[in-house]
Amino acid sequence: MGTSENLDVFKNAISFFTGRNRRVSLGKKRHTQLRQLLERLALVYHPEYNMDLGPHVFPARKYAMIYNQVKEDPKLSSLPALQPAPVGEEELSLVHTPEFISDFMNLRYTDRTMYSELPLNQTMVRSFCLGVGGTILATEMTENYKYVYHIGGGFHHSMPDRAEGFCYLNDAAIATKLYLQKYPERKVLFIDLDLHQGNGNARIFQGDPSVWTFSMHQEELYPKKEKSNLDIPLDNGTGDKTYLSRLQDGLDKIQKEFKPDLIYYFAGADPFEDDSLGDLKLTFDGLKARDKMVKTFADSLDIPVVVMPAGGYARNFHDTVRIHFNTIRVFASLI
Repeated sequence: MGTSENLDVFKNAISFFTGRNRRVSLGKKRHTQLRQLLERLALVYHPEYNMDLGPHVFPARKYAMIYNQVKEDPKLSSLPALQPAPVGEEELSLVHTPEFISDFMNLRYTDRTMYSELPLNQTMVRSFCLGVGGTILATEMTENYKYVYHIGGGFHHSMPDRAEGFCYLNDAAIATKLYLQKYPERKVLFIDLDLHQGNGNARIFQGDPSVWTFSMHQEELYPKKEKSNLDIPLDNGTGDKTYLSRLQDGLDKIQKEFKPDLIYYFAGADPFEDDSLGDLKLTFDGLKARDKMVKTFADSLDIPVVVMPAGGYARNFHDTVRIHFNTIRVFASLI
């Protein structure tokens, strides 16, 4: 299905559920088809997410490989896949300071941009602005799809006034600010299961009663820690059994204390046992079980999920792609 067809389907679904078509008598078959549409997984992706960074540890080419695997899989190839538009300074200013935005957009190497471990050029700026647009689009699509996997995004280290790590712009924070502007009575949960703490999001949403930040991460590792609503620090060498037990404890605590309307899930591949930057020891099966636990949790609350790949730096690049692809398969209910 092409992009224009997907947009037509998406608009039709919105029209149906906002009431413009309520006077139209739909047959049972058509109604069932629409309900199935709303319950399935959709994708957001843009080819300009992929950048040639040479031998850099950040595997920017993973996005195209994830997308291509989806399109080559007979059970997934028909999933709707929409392309975002890049955001501008108006959207960025919901989270980031004018000084940082100016330095970033104008390619200035300052104390606000220098803490990024990525190059700063026009290609990078466009890729990140598209990535923010992608998470915004994915968030909008949760009004009509149960799960939306953004093949890009999850840049959780970016602070309001500076870049950090591999993160120039904080896509999920910006998308959340827009979402809460539109729906001020709603609440948002961040489930961050990347290897590294989601320090940027923890900082940005400290004291905000509408957003709950949950991060489970390797403790003795970058970054400098901020205070999330719930942090579960993990020891080096943590494997599947302990990891999954502690994750369940965290989800149980959240269910007792917070009632979200939307989840952003940072499904990092870097807790993997052969990741080059970390010392957690999750297996492929353990990571699939992790994803299933998050999906089950969301299903129990009957709320939508925006899924983002976040980090992943396996020594074998194809292992990183496999882990992200498995997350899509989990949310497509194929495993």
